[in-house]
Amino acid sequence: MVSLIFILIAIALIDSTSMIPIALLPFAAILGGKRPIVGALSFILGIVLIYSLSGLLLLLGFDFIFEVIAPSMSRWWNQPNTIELILQLIVGAVLLIYAWQQYRSPLITKDNETIVAISPFQAFTLGVSLTIIGLPGAIPYFGAIEQILRAHLNFLAAVSALILYNVAFVLPFLALLLIRLLLPNHSGAVFGAISTQIKRWGKPIIVSCVAILGCFLVADSIGWFFGYPLLATNSL
Repeated sequence: MVSLIFILIAIALIDSTSMIPIALLPFAAILGGKRPIVGALSFILGIVLIYSLSGLLLLLGFDFIFEVIAPSMSRWWNQPNTIELILQLIVGAVLLIYAWQQYRSPLITKDNETIVAISPFQAFTLGVSLTIIGLPGAIPYFGAIEQILRAHLNFLAAVSALILYNVAFVLPFLALLLIRLLLPNHSGAVFGAISTQIKRWGKPIIVSCVAILGCFLVADSIGWFFGYPLLATNSL
């Protein structure tokens, strides 16, 4: 068990290198924001939640899961019913409203310095989103799951090993948070400068992506009602 722990920690640290390029700057911006500690913890929680759920699915076995959900997903993709289309339309509309609100929301100015206003919930959502984006590159995660399964642990021990892996996975972000706590004055200035730079391009990109997704969902759902969905299916 001790050797398994060291192996999982080593793999997790290697795996975290795939997350750092896409999450480091947003995380630094959060640390330089208005509520750095709560925001950073919310961001890390979002990462751990999605990564833990993904690992749990791997532990349970994708074959069993796909046998249960694949038929429903296939039907929803090829021939959605009216309720599902209405829900898709609502989700798309909500995304468009959210994008519009974010576009109009002002930046917070304090002491002649402009900082990014990122709420804890937004930080959590950002952590979740970036983790989902980075999942295709999480090849070492499969190796870690294989090591856990090979150890023939009971379910509780396997889940504990999975949690350990995820804690080790976010160690680089926890280290940055620790630096922010131990050196609030010096590190705050650095993270604040990063935050100011990110606000020039980060928000427009995120808002644009959300708006595009919202437009797609709304247009596709309306297209289904008129017999012209955006994505052609073999059912038409």
